[in-house]
Amino acid sequence: MFLGGIPKNGINFMAPAGLHRARWMAKGIYAIKVYMFRGEFKMTKKEEVAITELCMFVVSIYVYHWFQAPSCRFAPRNDLKLLKDLKAHNKINEAIAEVALKKFSGHLWYLSEVLVAFAFFDENVPLETKTKMVQALENEGQEDTLRRITIDSRVIEMSSLEDFVSQNTRKFFSITGLSPDFLEREVVTWESDPEYLHIKNIVSFMSVVNDIAERGVALMKEYNKLHTQNEEQKQYLLLTVKESRKKFPDSGKSILLKKLIFWRIMI
Repeated sequence: MFLGGIPKNGINFMAPAGLHRARWMAKGIYAIKVYMFRGEFKMTKKEEVAITELCMFVVSIYVYHWFQAPSCRFAPRNDLKLLKDLKAHNKINEAIAEVALKKFSGHLWYLSEVLVAFAFFDENVPLETKTKMVQALENEGQEDTLRRITIDSRVIEMSSLEDFVSQNTRKFFSITGLSPDFLEREVVTWESDPEYLHIKNIVSFMSVVNDIAERGVALMKEYNKLHTQNEEQKQYLLLTVKESRKKFPDSGKSILLKKLIFWRIMI
C-alpha cells in the first residue's frame, strides 16, 4: 500500500502493536502507518522528511531481508547482499546507510569461516561461486575461528562468498555430523545427488537461533517466578505454555469469545 498497490483482501489497517526493542520491524510498520496517515495530524517538514527516509529504507532494503532471515541456508548470501545493498543505499541516504551498516556489521555470524558452509545448500548461489567455494576449502584459515566476523566496509562491494571460506569451513560438517563427501563431486551434479539432497533437506529445517532464543527468554521472564518454584514443574509449565501458544497463537479474550460463540452456533 505504501508503494501504491492494493492487497487482494482490500485495504485494512490494524491498530499499532507493542513496540519491543527486539522487534524492530514493528517500528518499521508503525513508521509506514505514520507516513500514510500524515495528512490526519500535524507534522513539521523535518519530521515528514525523516519519516519518508525511514520508510524508504524499510521498503527498499529491510523488508526483503527480514522475510529471508529465518532461513539458515540463505543466511550467508543474504548477509553479504544486505551489506552490499546498504553500500548502494549510501548514494540515496548516507546517514541511514552508514548507521545501518555499522549496526548490521556486528551480526555477521553466518559469514564466519564455519557457518558460511550453509551457502553450499543455497540454490540461489551460482554454480561458479560454489565451485570457487570448494576450491577455497584449501585456503588456510584463522587459528582462532571467530563466531562472527568483522569486514572492512571498503571491500564489501568486491567481496564474494568464497572469500569467507577456508579449511575451517570443514568444521561445519564435523560439528553437525553431516557428510562432506559431496564436496568431492562436481558442483553441477549436486542437485541430482541423493546424498547432497538429503543433507540439504536436513539443513533446510535448521533454525536461526536469535529469534527463537529471544522468544524463549521472553517466555522465561514471564513465567520464571509464577506458579511454582520447583524446577522440574517449571520446565513442564514452560513446555505446556509454548505448545499452547503454537496451537492458539491468537489467544486474546476477544478472540476466544468469538471462537466460543462460533462453536455454540455450530452445535
